[in-house]
Parts: sequence; C-alpha cells; structure tokens
Amino acid sequence: MSSSPTGSWFGTYTPRTGGPSPRHLAETFENDLSEIARTRFPRAFEPMVVPRESYRELMRATERVLELQRRAVIALAPDSEGRVAALKADPADLPRLGSDEAYEAAHAIDFSRADVVVAEDGPKFVEFNVGAGVGAMLEFELERRIWQQVRRETGEPELTAPSLYGLIAGHVERTCAALGIPPAVLLVGCLADPAKTTRYFDTQIGLLREQGVQARFADLRTLLDEMGSTAGTAGLLGIVQFAEREANNCGWDMSPLVTATRNGLFALPSQTARLVDSKKVLALLSEGLPWMSGEDHDVVRRHVPWTRIVADRKADWRGRSHELPVLLVEQQEHFVLKGASGYSSQEVFFGLSTPAADWERLVASAVESEYYVAQEVVMPVRHPMRALLDEDGNTDTVMANPRVSPFCVAGVATGCSMRFNPTDQIGPVTRPYGAWPGVLLGAP
Repeated sequence: MSSSPTGSWFGTYTPRTGGPSPRHLAETFENDLSEIARTRFPRAFEPMVVPRESYRELMRATERVLELQRRAVIALAPDSEGRVAALKADPADLPRLGSDEAYEAAHAIDFSRADVVVAEDGPKFVEFNVGAGVGAMLEFELERRIWQQVRRETGEPELTAPSLYGLIAGHVERTCAALGIPPAVLLVGCLADPAKTTRYFDTQIGLLREQGVQARFADLRTLLDEMGSTAGTAGLLGIVQFAEREANNCGWDMSPLVTATRNGLFALPSQTARLVDSKKVLALLSEGLPWMSGEDHDVVRRHVPWTRIVADRKADWRGRSHELPVLLVEQQEHFVLKGASGYSSQEVFFGLSTPAADWERLVASAVESEYYVAQEVVMPVRHPMRALLDEDGNTDTVMANPRVSPFCVAGVATGCSMRFNPTDQIGPVTRPYGAWPGVLLGAP
C-alpha cells in the first residue's frame, strides 16, 4: 500500500488543533448521531480536509461521470422496456417503472452517492449508488454541521461543503414549481428497516423545514392510509428513501407505493435510477460507447477503473486481447467481482482474498449468469487520520485507506462521507466490514 506523499491529492496532513476536547466531541457525536448513525465509534476525530482544487476536481468528476451513466442508460434503447432488457435487470426491482419517458430520463439521477478510491494518479470511481435511499446522507449533513460549528467557535473559516439538505430543498422547490404545486414533500420510508428510526425521518423533516420546504413522513406500510385515499396523492411530491431491491429482499410489500404513483404521486427519483445504479453501466462506459466524445473517453480513462461485464467473450486489458474468463482466473489478484445490483457490500469478491478454487467457481458462475462485472482493483493512497475510538474520548492516529463518497443532488455534487480501515486488509471498505466513518471536506 502507498503512503500519502507531500503534495499528493490529499495535500499535506496537518492534525486538527484547538476546539472541543476529545471527550466533549465524543459526547456531541453520541448525542447528534444517536438513532441515525449505524455505528458512532470508532470514527474520525477530525474531518479529512483536502486542498480546494482537489475537492473541486472531485465534485466536477462526480457530476460528469454520473451524467455519462444517465446518458448511457437512456441510449441503450428508445424506451424503458428495452433498457431493462439490455441490462438484464430484474423487473421485480422496478415496480413503478412508467411510460412517461421524459420523467424517467429527467429524474434518474436526482440523488446519488459515489464510491471513490484515491490512487496515486487521483480519484477513481469504483461505483455509483443511485437513489434517495443511499446510505450516510443524513449522517454526513449532521457531521458537516458539527465541524462547521467547531470552525466558527475557533474563529476559523468554514470548510468547503455546502448543505446537502439545502440542495435537496432547492430541488424540491424547483420540481414543485414545475408541477404547479406548493413547495412540500413527503418522505416515503419504511420503519421496518432497523436503520431508519423515527428520529431519522424527523431530523430530515426539520432540516428541510429550515430551508422553507414543508415536509412530512409516510411509512411504506401505511402510505395510502396517510394519504386518506389514493386520490389524495394527486399533486404531491414524494422522495422514496429506500431501494426496491432491498425492499424485495426484506419482504416489504411495495403495493402501497405502486398504487400511489399510479394515482398521481410524483415520486423522486424516477424508477430509471435503479438502472443507472447498475454496475454494468460503469462497465459500458469503461469499455467505451459509440456516442462518447473524445472528452468523454478522457474523463472515463482518468476517473473510472477498467471494468467489464463478465461473459464468455474477449476483452482488452493492459494493451492485449484476452479471453475474459481466462484472464480473470489467471490474473485473479488484480480483480474484484461485483454483482450488478448488489448493495451494502453484498455480492463483492476480491481475488486477492478469495481462495483460488472458490474464485474459479465464482468466475464460472458469473460467465453463465452475465450478472457480474469484473473491475481492476484500485490500490488506495493511504493517509494519516486521527480516530476517536470510543465515547470516552480516547484517540489514536492511523494510516487510513479512505473510501470517499461524494453526494450528488439533481446533478450538483457536494460534500463527501468517508469510510476508512486502519489495517492493510483487502476487501470492501464498508460499515458491515468494520470500516470507520468520517467526512471529507474541502479547504476554505
């Protein structure tokens, strides 16, 4: 693994000084993130602050690559049915896909969170999570506020990261204006998800109301009762804060949402978000599409690692043509297999940490199903990070391997949640695998 050199994308590391004590900061996190964050400790004791130009580069790249993914999906076929077939998506995960193609295209990327590994030559987008149910949005906003308050109290200029919920409120206002209705929104969630508590939704409602947007919550199970009748959904904007595939896997009944959308609930994002979310789309961009311009290809080469849909076919890798299944077996340490619609690190297998016989079976299964993508592993630049170990305020400085996750709302990128693992372990850098949370912000 690489260390973080002076002058790297991360800039020179300067430990945070001044401000609240570790114990006080731990109490703040415990209070503000209780019933919102899945894990509160260990976590970053300081925001990861990168040079302003690095931050701006990441924001620009997030917006550009996400828009390329949207364009790639829309260009697959003239209608939604053709796009579903082209990506071999599961129709069960797309229950509210409608015939309004303009709406499907316009609202496919309303909400997203990318996952980025910073390599020696800069940020690489290893996947995009598209939809309003992506993890860490609210946690990021609350932690961003904590650090901005710390900066104000210490007389320092605020760090670069506009309010995520300010962007969401602005998008709600513009969408409602286009629909000719007052600026109000219904947050559609599911309290059957243990990670989504009443406080989780109440806090979002408060943040949106601060921005002048009226907001309220409706549980998926009682959505139609909340509305009074199916006719009551007409002229109402809703943000669907869960992924349909997750709902199917958990056995949640989505019929109330489907009924509501068929009777006038204007739901954000559009169902096409689930197609943009497919990891196959990033693979299509990596391989190259006929409509891509020279500039499009340059952006992808710079920011997207080599990614291919696994099938019985040839693929170019490092200047040579290979039989893809043979390449993946013979060079297994260079690749990771990812299920096209997997979430929360499910269906992710690293060649470096998978026994050879198991890997060969995985490759064979992936070839047969054509559901997986293979991606070249991106080795992260490691960077110092001071961590808050527990609620008592104990801290330690570790060499982190940051997985940076910039958010994007209606095509505008802002702020990044961040996860890191203090060990050299190869594998997903996610909460289920023991990663520690934090935020990345830009220098003033």
